Amino acid sequence: MMGATAVEFGKVVFDVLFLSSLRAMALILPVWLALSLIRPRRPALEHGVWTAVLCGMLLLPVLDLSGRLPGTSSSVIVETTVSVPVMPAWSDAAVSPLTTAIGSSVDWRGLAGLLSLLVTSILLLRSMTAWRRVLQLTARADAIAEPASQELLPSSLKAAKLGHAPKLVSSPEVRTPVVFGFIRPVIILPATWPEWGKEKLHAVLLHELAHIARRDGWILAVAALNDAVFWFHPLAGRVNRRLRELAETACDDHVILVTRDPGGYAETLIEMAAEGQEEGVLPAATPAMAHTPRITRRIERILRKPGFHSGILRGTVRHRLTAAGLTAAVLLSLVSTTLGQSSGVTLSGSVEDASGARVPKAIVLIVDSAGGNTEATTTSADGSYRIHGLSAASAYRVEVRARGFATHEQKVDLTVDKHLDITLEVSPVEEMVVISGSRPPVEAGTFNMSRFRVGGNVEKAKLIHHVPPVYGMDVQREGVEGTVLLEAVISKQGEPMGLKPINTVIDRRLVTAAMDAVRKWRYKPMLLNGQPIEAATTISVAFQLP
Repeated sequence: MMGATAVEFGKVVFDVLFLSSLRAMALILPVWLALSLIRPRRPALEHGVWTAVLCGMLLLPVLDLSGRLPGTSSSVIVETTVSVPVMPAWSDAAVSPLTTAIGSSVDWRGLAGLLSLLVTSILLLRSMTAWRRVLQLTARADAIAEPASQELLPSSLKAAKLGHAPKLVSSPEVRTPVVFGFIRPVIILPATWPEWGKEKLHAVLLHELAHIARRDGWILAVAALNDAVFWFHPLAGRVNRRLRELAETACDDHVILVTRDPGGYAETLIEMAAEGQEEGVLPAATPAMAHTPRITRRIERILRKPGFHSGILRGTVRHRLTAAGLTAAVLLSLVSTTLGQSSGVTLSGSVEDASGARVPKAIVLIVDSAGGNTEATTTSADGSYRIHGLSAASAYRVEVRARGFATHEQKVDLTVDKHLDITLEVSPVEEMVVISGSRPPVEAGTFNMSRFRVGGNVEKAKLIHHVPPVYGMDVQREGVEGTVLLEAVISKQGEPMGLKPINTVIDRRLVTAAMDAVRKWRYKPMLLNGQPIEAATTISVAFQLP
């Protein structure tokens, strides 16, 4: 039970991340296209737009997960049943079990979800370890109280519109200035900082204080969290790298706007880049002044750009952009939910026995009492099932059949998506007790036993030859699954006659493959008092991917 619960949780994680990834694509790509066409002149403004996208991207899995909590409706439009390979699963004519070996079922969605959680945990643990190393580095660093730095600090604070001065420390373990921390940020300078000139020290303080004023530490930490959650997403890392580049560029603009010396500041960046940076000392969420692979492009931009704008956005602009990103995420979730509902209602749940253990390979039939349509599916290895694309109606009947269990029947209202867990009862044992006695002697001429035919001897049909359905490679590549429900009459010669499909919400290629195979099946016909008779039967053929 513990393993089944873990796999079920992994399936939820997989579904949440899968749908959130698709919605994130719909959120990121239009913004990327718009920014490529507009080409905003202010890096700070573009950074604010991507920050809003980042917040919206992280909100997407939260919104999707909230829709999967108990008591809420889930409108998933992706078929999710995975259990066993192609096999005839059930027949009303008591078809005997096939001798074909069946491979073990693997719930790849649950395993993929658990694997994703493992990778996310490893990435978060790695980030926490890096943060701890920087905390230890900060604790070993020496506090800076020299008059040169204290003299430049008030004017730098005023330019960045900061009310409180952060702590200044120096450490021989860093080669470039860096800001660390959120609530109480610390500016860490290299141990060689006393050798700097006044202009260089002023530029460094302006740059690092701009990071604090812009709250870049918070934003890059959230980006690192987003990378850990969407580690598999092709655009998550791209957004993170773009945010780092824009943060440094916006701080460059702030320094030049204050000092009015682009050439001197470019020379400072060149000196910082020449000193280098020890790889692995700083976590990815820590903004470092010259620790970026595109510092050459930054220097070229500084030397060629005719004018510069403020690198610090006003609070109202930041708040509006963030609100826009969160609103876009909510709208994407609502739109996808509406599309899911427009494709029909979904019935999902699990099948269990009386002890609470899941029942795999059970046949779940959905019968539209009004329209007469019947759909079918098979429970997966963890006993779960899902049928989507059903017409909204209140007159549905659910039938569940499994070997060794009594048939379960229940009426269901499917005007909206519904989650239905079913408990099967063990099939009752039928016993016949024969009481023997003595028959009184029969008088001669009373009646003749030979005039009466003794009946009641029924022998059910048995499958003696079968041809496995062909599961087309194109269908498998598309991930198409489903259970085909067929109706037929077994002739006196044991041939299926009048074969026709019952369910309609299924890929027609599966129906064709199932019918082509079943036509070649041969049965030992049903016998009544030793004579073959025709018998109606219903055959279920489950197409499922391992």
